[in-house]
Amino acid sequence: MGKIRTPLWDNLKFILIVLVVLGHFINIRDSVTYHSIFIFIYSFHMPLFLFLAGLFHKNRGVWKKAIAFLAIYVLYELAIFGTKKAFGVKRAQLDFFSESAAPWFMLALCVYVILGYFLYDLMKKKRVRFIILSVFVIFSCIAGYIRGIGSFLSLAKIIHFFPFFLLGMIMDREYLEIMAAYRKLKPWGAAVLLLWIFLCFAIMEKVYLFRPFFVAKESYPEYAGNLGALWKLAAYAISIVTGWALIMITPAQKIRPITLWGGRTIQVYFWHKLVLYVFKYTDIDKWFYQDGPHKLLWMAVAVAVACVLSLWIFRYPTELIMGFTRTKESK
Repeated sequence: MGKIRTPLWDNLKFILIVLVVLGHFINIRDSVTYHSIFIFIYSFHMPLFLFLAGLFHKNRGVWKKAIAFLAIYVLYELAIFGTKKAFGVKRAQLDFFSESAAPWFMLALCVYVILGYFLYDLMKKKRVRFIILSVFVIFSCIAGYIRGIGSFLSLAKIIHFFPFFLLGMIMDREYLEIMAAYRKLKPWGAAVLLLWIFLCFAIMEKVYLFRPFFVAKESYPEYAGNLGALWKLAAYAISIVTGWALIMITPAQKIRPITLWGGRTIQVYFWHKLVLYVFKYTDIDKWFYQDGPHKLLWMAVAVAVACVLSLWIFRYPTELIMGFTRTKESK
């Protein structure tokens, strides 16, 4: 018998995977409204996912997990390439060594669990853990100045998001659960998110300058100049504060079927991009960009896709691969 899952984290994961799908769906067309929603989503959804990966990291079956993540990465690359070729996309290329789109996440998890394995004992020591976290934050800030760093082995993203994984490793999960259950903190969490989304719409042109720092696809943009590291630190701060706020407002009780679906995020992550390509390359998506109501409907479609892909039938092939990592206890 495995440990009983805590509904809070599955509820949070479902919210995050819905935002992942929504972010990818609205990013294929240019829209001022979508820019505001995009920057709001991307400020915290990937940092939080990787924070959770660190929060639940255990030094058991690490090499199996690394192999499984790498296998999903390769399979995802093949699936995307095959889908594009099926629709006659001439520029479709298969390159396992250069990636900044959706599959990068699996490659990052592969790297992170290996690094987490070697840092695990050190991260238990209170004084040392913050030194290690600080070193990787500084390294990330410096890496942004290196021209040419980008999609090769997803280096730009892997370096940028690793501190969130480390932060998850050093956080006390039970303490976070107590905080999330404390009702007096929920209005503060809601206030933070409402203020942030207000700023994303009210001063979109200024807030949108943070996009390169949230997506972390390459080195610092030219407008950041020598202050790129300060921009990155500000982006880190925004991600941490908004991420904390979302945890605080996430329901801690079991909610059907959301809690169940929150345990199936990998399958949604794997299939949603392929569904989006079907919409895109058949031009179905263009119908949704005629006016405001159609754009709202497009966002509703994104949420619906996330829900449908959470169903049991879509568990393969990721379930077969991740099943390889499970111990007898977890089964």
